[in-house]
Amino acid sequence: MDFTAASADEGFHFTVHAEGQWRRRGRQLHHAPEAVAAAHVVDAFSEMAATYPIVTAEGLQYRANARFGRHTDLPDDRVRVNWATVQVYVSPEDLHLAQDRIRLRARAQTDRELRQLQVVQALAYRDQLREDPTLILAQLLLDSPAAVTDQTLTMIPKIAAHVGTYAPGAAWVQTAHLLDEWYGGLASDAKQFVVDRLCTVAREFGGEEVSQRLKDAHRVAADSSGPPAATFPTPPREPDPPHPSHPT
Repeated sequence: MDFTAASADEGFHFTVHAEGQWRRRGRQLHHAPEAVAAAHVVDAFSEMAATYPIVTAEGLQYRANARFGRHTDLPDDRVRVNWATVQVYVSPEDLHLAQDRIRLRARAQTDRELRQLQVVQALAYRDQLREDPTLILAQLLLDSPAAVTDQTLTMIPKIAAHVGTYAPGAAWVQTAHLLDEWYGGLASDAKQFVVDRLCTVAREFGGEEVSQRLKDAHRVAADSSGPPAATFPTPPREPDPPHPSHPT
């Protein structure tokens, strides 16, 4: 007998030729036992075929014949299928079309992965620009040193500022840049005063760890810039001389 079975690929069907042998078991309970045996083969094969792509017809044929090579009892109908064998066909047109579809899907998957990779790289670049634009400059120097020009050096801080404006936490990023510009122009004793005051504020709001990290960071910065200038305690202020009394 010949029949068709749907494949795992929508719109594609296997063409099947099946042969087999069956016999009655006990008292006859069905008026069309041959149809029962054929329906069993069709249903069992169709169930298998629905999990196979159209380009795997040969593998499906081997698996189906391995299954149908042993007898199967159908107790409800008193029929035994002694054996069955199938030959599976796919038209050249369907095979060619399915292979084209596979190539298109693979290409689309590759394109999606490339786009996702580009998004991940863009996010990494954005974060680097926001946190430390010199990392991008260092990468350019490693990858394309000839591409680093005076224009590049001018452009990177501008791009970083623009990225920081629209990045998450932009207000704090801008605040950090403003504080850095202002802090850099202060005298050493004024810088130490600012750091001490920030540490005090942090401790008042439960930020002991932040306070310690601030101290450590600015201690490292001070050590790298050379020994700190010597400071002396402020001498006590002498009392003002008494005003001469005037007779009333």
